[in-house]
Amino acid sequence: MYRTGYNNISKHFYDEAKKGNMPSLNTIAGDKIYWSSSALVFDGSYFKIKQLQLGYTLPKSITKKVFIENLRAYVSLDDFFTFTSYPGLDPEIASRSGNNVGLDAGAYPTMRKMTFGLNVTF
Repeated sequence: MYRTGYNNISKHFYDEAKKGNMPSLNTIAGDKIYWSSSALVFDGSYFKIKQLQLGYTLPKSITKKVFIENLRAYVSLDDFFTFTSYPGLDPEIASRSGNNVGLDAGAYPTMRKMTFGLNVTF
């Protein structure tokens, strides 16, 4: 129901949504009368941390003992944290729907990536 490209829902569903209730689809599935509505329009505002990288470089006093000039370990988190009350998968992807800008067509959300790394200089 949330991912369709149409805002047509039954009057019963619309009345319940205005009260803050979300009835089950069983109660409205057989209803043949539809009205245009904004009951399925949601706030798409969000805050996303696109990249967060944490790393640690070992002190040279330790690395010189094993003939290493520099040793750094890190982890990078890309598109890992999204803060939103949007009920869909990803509010950012809902704004990229080609001709239907702002319409959530159920596309795959932005992939979260975790990268571990080790930089060693001899």
